[in-house]
Amino acid sequence: MDQRFGEIVEKIDGHLGQHPNISIRLLAGKLGLAPGRIEEALAAVEGISFEQFREAKRLERAFEQLGALSPAANGPYDVVRARRRLAIPRATVRYGFPSFYRRRIGYSHPCPMVDLSRDGMALLADSAESPGRRVALLLKFPGVEHEACLEGRVVYAVATGIAGYRYRVGIRFLPFVAGKGGNDLRVLEILEEIERQYAPRTGGARATGSFP
Repeated sequence: MDQRFGEIVEKIDGHLGQHPNISIRLLAGKLGLAPGRIEEALAAVEGISFEQFREAKRLERAFEQLGALSPAANGPYDVVRARRRLAIPRATVRYGFPSFYRRRIGYSHPCPMVDLSRDGMALLADSAESPGRRVALLLKFPGVEHEACLEGRVVYAVATGIAGYRYRVGIRFLPFVAGKGGNDLRVLEILEEIERQYAPRTGGARATGSFP
């Protein structure tokens, strides 16, 4: 492998630390390289594309910054929760917005999960919708092979500067019911198991106090 590729990747990583959302064209201009050279270096060293590398680095830095937050992370406090939220280290969420005009939902890249309970969750995202908008979610937990699929509604979206993610978005899950009109009861069982695993008394996670 060309030794210069390793040096290029180090420079890319350094720039992404300061500008997590930088495009490959802007980065190429700063480094004095062609975009294709950047892709070539990342493919040789990391085995992934620039977009994949950028998103992976954003996730890593977001996890680091979320871990440094106090248990009562910043957020709206206008409603008292029925259950305490848990921070699940390194859990991610992909989100999409159902539409009457599209059969298939286009999901986002994996985004950091801020906190979770069986009632709702908060995540970091690049886009936000108005409160009340229905949202489809794919939750991925550490050590669990498959994503948990469920739906909810946006409760709030506030600006954030964590690792280049533009918004912190609060979601309240739709009810868990047998049949149509809500979330599958089997997903509720998964969330209950996650709560048991990461409850504060086990030392696996910290409770959070922001809404929702």
